[in-house]
Amino acid sequence: MVCQYKESIKRKYEHRNESSFSSGERVSLAALYTEPVIIQKNKKGGFQNISVEELFNKSDIHMYYPASVILQGNSGSGKSFISQKIILDWASGNPYLRHFNLAFYLSCEELKCISEEMNLIELLSWNCGLSPDQISNMLQNSTQRVLFIIDGFDKLRFMHCELCISSKFQRAPPELIVCSILSKQILPRSVRLITTRTEVPQGMFLKGPQRFTEIMGFSEKGVEEYFQKFFQNEELFRKAYECVRVNETLITACSIPVICWIICTVMRERFSNGADVTSVLETTTSIYIDFVSTLLEHHCQGLSQSVPSLLRSLGQLAERGMLEQQVLFDEKTVYDTISDPADNPFLFKFLLKRKIHQETMFSFMHLSFQEFFTALYYVLLDEEESQRKVRELLQTVERGWALSCWSDREVRHANLLQPVILFLCGFCKKESISSFFEKHNITLPINIETQLKEWIIQCSQRYQNEHMLFILHCLYELHEKNFIGKVLEHLVLIDLSNKPLKRTDCWVLKYGLKCCEHIRNLKIHETSHNLKNLQHEERENSKCIHMIVFITARTWEK
Repeated sequence: MVCQYKESIKRKYEHRNESSFSSGERVSLAALYTEPVIIQKNKKGGFQNISVEELFNKSDIHMYYPASVILQGNSGSGKSFISQKIILDWASGNPYLRHFNLAFYLSCEELKCISEEMNLIELLSWNCGLSPDQISNMLQNSTQRVLFIIDGFDKLRFMHCELCISSKFQRAPPELIVCSILSKQILPRSVRLITTRTEVPQGMFLKGPQRFTEIMGFSEKGVEEYFQKFFQNEELFRKAYECVRVNETLITACSIPVICWIICTVMRERFSNGADVTSVLETTTSIYIDFVSTLLEHHCQGLSQSVPSLLRSLGQLAERGMLEQQVLFDEKTVYDTISDPADNPFLFKFLLKRKIHQETMFSFMHLSFQEFFTALYYVLLDEEESQRKVRELLQTVERGWALSCWSDREVRHANLLQPVILFLCGFCKKESISSFFEKHNITLPINIETQLKEWIIQCSQRYQNEHMLFILHCLYELHEKNFIGKVLEHLVLIDLSNKPLKRTDCWVLKYGLKCCEHIRNLKIHETSHNLKNLQHEERENSKCIHMIVFITARTWEK
């Protein structure tokens, strides 16, 4: 029975659709998988490398197996890819998972779409395609630990354990069943891998030994490996990777897995069409605009909507999802908003299993595109409506920051909306987006840039300790040297020692230091590799920066 279950997992996860516009092309998950740099946080505040195969190992210090492994990562860092790789590895008999008799993968976003109550056995039956009796027998015969992979924990609505159930036969909403697994109210010997975009809330109800890890993105060697696997042609791989390797901005951006995929996809499109691949891309927003422009040019000719109408419809759908914290959309919602959604290259269509039928659902090709189109929607609105929407967005995010000690829900919502602000800042950088806007007769509302700048100045003074890194990312997307100087003019010290810095974080910090000659003190918790980047900036500009640096024992580069 377990063998039958493992075969069904292989059929489901061995291959994946590369994109919605690749004519159904399916690629091997194992062949494309490139491991990112992952760090483990320890109790003393330090960090060390950890591989996917080490996630469930005993602790070096206390020699216990973790009951919960928390894998945190930003949107686009590869959390779901890693989760699916782990369930596939278990089904394939990979030795590092041999002490798990059973493993189950649960997508929290899909669970949110289930309205009916069920018990744990029925939930796993729905998820696995096996009968309740088969699931019950497998659990009963499982002499060793059961692994639950909970993908997208931050999307759960039930975040506290007051309502948790204590029996695997008790009916409840699926999200509450997951919370009961996490709190060990049911199947207390199980092990949980939990992926999340946001940090685990202080009031979290996880029981037993825990391992906290974070995805830092690809190393430079990892970027090269991904390019080689993506192109599967030595000549194209060399040509594409060389274009990126010599461009420090792009090679840094490619440390984010989803952006690495975007850049590879755009290059492949341009190679096949004989087009120039050397677009000037400086910000994350410009990379997304370049990708969207490529798809509009080569994959949207047959759609019934004009480009401005299409972009507005996509934005309307995207914003609805962002405000309702939803990434899956039913068929009626999508057809009410968008013409020809099945042929839309920015949407992914799939079947979601119900109890007695399958339902057609849609999502954006990646959450980051939902964030991008939400920001673009605000730009496409008339001046008054645009100003109102942006004001509400900024107020929501700042309210989450202000209530960080009291409301986990507000904090999570604020964190999920932050990327929309970054894209809005990127739209204000006229040099990189003017041709796109002009081509499609889009005019940036005048007040958006003013609103954003006023908000950034205000937040840089109120939240310089907690949210300075996000503010630096906003300033980088704006890419306006004089304004950066104005925002940071009151600072003599930048303190980013409360968390490890990714390569992209170091890049925006480096840009900020370059624009602000007066900053002489920097407090960071950093690795030797990224520290070199910042010291290189110091030498380039003959600056004497006093760095208070906490360096980890092991480098994160591989």
